[in-house]
Parts: sequence; C-alpha cells; structure tokens
Amino acid sequence: MNMNLAWVGVLFSAMSSILLLEYYREILAGSPSYTLGSMTLFLSLISTISLLIVYRQWSVLLNINVLETLKLSEQHSVNLNERPFVPNWPYIAFIAFWFLEFLFAGIWIFSLLQLIFFVIFLHYLFETIRKLQEIKIYLYRTLFNIEYKPVIKERNVLSVFLLTLLTLGVYWLYLVVRLSQEINEFLDMDDRIMRNLEVKS
Repeated sequence: MNMNLAWVGVLFSAMSSILLLEYYREILAGSPSYTLGSMTLFLSLISTISLLIVYRQWSVLLNINVLETLKLSEQHSVNLNERPFVPNWPYIAFIAFWFLEFLFAGIWIFSLLQLIFFVIFLHYLFETIRKLQEIKIYLYRTLFNIEYKPVIKERNVLSVFLLTLLTLGVYWLYLVVRLSQEINEFLDMDDRIMRNLEVKS
C-alpha cells in the first residue's frame, strides 16, 4: 500500500481545515480572500481524492489476501467456515453519494447517505480484518505449527465513530495512517511466512 497517499490525504486535510477556519474568520470580518478560498478548496480536493484511493486500497489488498488464504486452505484440504470479503457495493455507493454531494452541495440527504455507506464499508472492513486474522491463526497453527500473532488491531465502527466525533476528526486522520501501516505490516509478515513455507517444502 502506498503510504505516501495516506500521508498526503492526512496532511492536506489538516491544512485545508486550518485554512477553512481562517477563511470563515475572514468571512465574519467581511473581507473574504478569494485566494485563500481557492487554496482551501484545492487542498481539500487533493486530500479527498488521496483518501478515497487509500480506502479502496485497504479493501482490495485485504480481499487479495483472503483469496490467497482460501487457496492455501484448499491446497491442504482444510474446510473454512468463514470466507470474509470486503464487498464492493458499500464503497461504490459511498463514492456515488460523495460525487452527488460534490455536485449538489447543500442537499443534506446526499451527505447522510454518503456517511451511512461509509460506515457500512468500515464495518465490513473491520469484520474482514478480524475474521481473516482468526483464520491465519488457525491455519498456520494447524498446518505448519506456527504461532501467528495478529498484526492489525481489532476495531469496531462505534468506537471509531465516537472517537472521531470527540476529537473533531483528529482521531480519524491518525487512524488512516495507522491502519495503512498495520495493513502493510500484516501483508509483509504474511508474505514472509508464505515464502519461508515454500522454501521449507
């Protein structure tokens, strides 16, 4: 996963928020700056596009790993009850309503639906992470006698949502970077384990 995109999204989001506050202050003072407003919009747009790509990378990379894990289980004739995937439809719906909200600013229903589908997307993402790591623990212990320790911290939508509200969005910016790092570490570790197993076999 490209960590640069995560950092760009987070830093530009923080910068655009600071500029937006300054822009509102100028509006209240009766002398809004066109340059400041344009810069705020530009940074916000770059941040949003970067973060949208990062969110997509989360689900795509995890789903690829799920497929590889299922393939491993089939090769060794291990029946898995769980087949966790992050479905595409919540993300697609989230993007669609984000685009509609961008085109028709001020229509609150688009903002609400955008938030709802993003929360659904996060729920599936966190559930996939939890179930996938549980499968890893079981498979590696059963097949190769390897004690696998979860790399990605277990989270739930409610706690993330509350912490984001309480910190006025700061926690979410932290989480974007942290979760991206954890997913990278998870994929790197899993790749090393699989390569070691191939060498041993």
